[in-house]
Amino acid sequence: MGCGMSREENEGQRPPRRGRRQQPTNITIGPPTEVTIHIPRNRADAQGVPIPQTTREVDRPTLENALNTTAQYLSQRGAQLTVIAVGGAVNTIFLRTRNSTHDVDIFGSNLDNRARVLLDEAMQYAIRHSPSPLGTDWLNTENQMWLSPTLHRELTDEAMRQNDVVWSRPGLRVLAAPWEYAFSGKISRLLTGGNQVRAYDLNDAIHYLHQIVTRHGGRPVPVATVEGWARRFHHTTTRNFLLNRVNAEYRRRYGSDGIV
Repeated sequence: MGCGMSREENEGQRPPRRGRRQQPTNITIGPPTEVTIHIPRNRADAQGVPIPQTTREVDRPTLENALNTTAQYLSQRGAQLTVIAVGGAVNTIFLRTRNSTHDVDIFGSNLDNRARVLLDEAMQYAIRHSPSPLGTDWLNTENQMWLSPTLHRELTDEAMRQNDVVWSRPGLRVLAAPWEYAFSGKISRLLTGGNQVRAYDLNDAIHYLHQIVTRHGGRPVPVATVEGWARRFHHTTTRNFLLNRVNAEYRRRYGSDGIV
């Protein structure tokens, strides 16, 4: 009959007699969980109207000045924070393969909400004191929203061990995200991003791959290893694209294979 219980079994489930109280079911209530604060926090004007987000292309000097101002704010309040950056800021400041970016996309499981509130205040302070316009989300944690808590912790720990310092001043240190994660994310966007794909994405991916190859003694990465990264990070990839598009561009740029 589809209910999974015989008639005899069903008849045995009699309601309690009137006047007898049922014992309450034991319910285990866990401790309250803290909702993670994201940067930037939503803001409203004096009339309570939400302030719309604006994104601007920020050149290297402007970005470095904004990070310096942010660090000064944090240092003056006795904080020393470390964040992990993925994307354009790494290319603009660390690799210097681009002259500008529109944001510093960060994450870090080491940051509690108190640190996030302080960092949000600092990035807003930088907006107000920047000689050139900054977007409202010039520093943000958007990427973190796609990470599970476990993967967030793992990537933070791996970035700390990798220890590629993008930028550092008293109050704030910015590390590059693990190169495997950054590379895999670029490949996934190239394959699935649609109108979100940018002209520089393949170039970024090639530079990330070169960091990986260089750190492994110049040896190319097995394509199965790259596919394993995609599975781990929940990214999209295809063997054909890796070998015939990405590696072909890598070989053209550096004269040797990056993926085999």
